[in-house]
Amino acid sequence: MAERLDVRRMLLRRGWVEDGHGVLRKDGAVFGSTGAGDAFLSGPGRGRRGEWTADFPSGVCARVIVAAAEAAAGVGL
Repeated sequence: MAERLDVRRMLLRRGWVEDGHGVLRKDGAVFGSTGAGDAFLSGPGRGRRGEWTADFPSGVCARVIVAAAEAAAGVGL
């Protein structure tokens, strides 16, 4: 898959908003993907910890990325 369109569609349905650069954002969490199908997720730190980033290679299941993204955005926490 050229991009993680599967993940993008799922996140958009869950209220994530796309900015002018194709990056999705929600409550301080940020999701982006590359043309090779790799993706990244970053989120705000909790307490004394700073911002963090996780990389997902193209073979990672879309459901795993969506679950991580929703957790990063604080859904259900």
